[in-house]
Amino acid sequence: MSHSHSDRRSRGSLGTALLAGACCAGAVAYAVLVGPSMLPPQDVQTTNAASPEVLGSAIEPQEESEDESGPVGHLRIHVSDRGLAWVQTLNCTGDLAEDPEPCTVMAEAAEELAGDPTAGDPESDENGEPREVSAGELFTEVREGTVCTDKVYGPQEAMIEGIWEGAEIETTLSRKGSCEEARWQRLRAVTEQIA
Repeated sequence: MSHSHSDRRSRGSLGTALLAGACCAGAVAYAVLVGPSMLPPQDVQTTNAASPEVLGSAIEPQEESEDESGPVGHLRIHVSDRGLAWVQTLNCTGDLAEDPEPCTVMAEAAEELAGDPTAGDPESDENGEPREVSAGELFTEVREGTVCTDKVYGPQEAMIEGIWEGAEIETTLSRKGSCEEARWQRLRAVTEQIA
């Protein structure tokens, strides 16, 4: 080996050692300067998210009132979805404990509609309290002149007829346009296949 070749080899290892030292010094400086900012403040008491005080309210089941009443009605629903079609009947007696799940979902949809200030008659209740939702309002069709998108959300169509909360219902649903899609989503408990 020549003398000049051995000098190159030693300079290469010296450069690597200097680079490694600079990197280590930078990491130590970063840890000293930034590390303390990542620690929690000393005067703040930290709590575990799974402490009994926090979990106690999340674990306790909400007590349901025994006298919950649901909607009363009998609906016949004809649904077509691409090449499939089915007819189903929904009977709700007003007893949410005994009625099928779609009755409970329809009761929740009526509550949600009652709390929506943009839905329904603007003259109804202006003092901010939840208003009573009529049966026809839950199944109401899109008003003429309502601004909606033309997007088609699906090929499904449904026809619903029967009696709901004492009112006669006869309406059709589709998923053509944003307003019709909103109706479909509100009433999907009766348009999905009921087990």
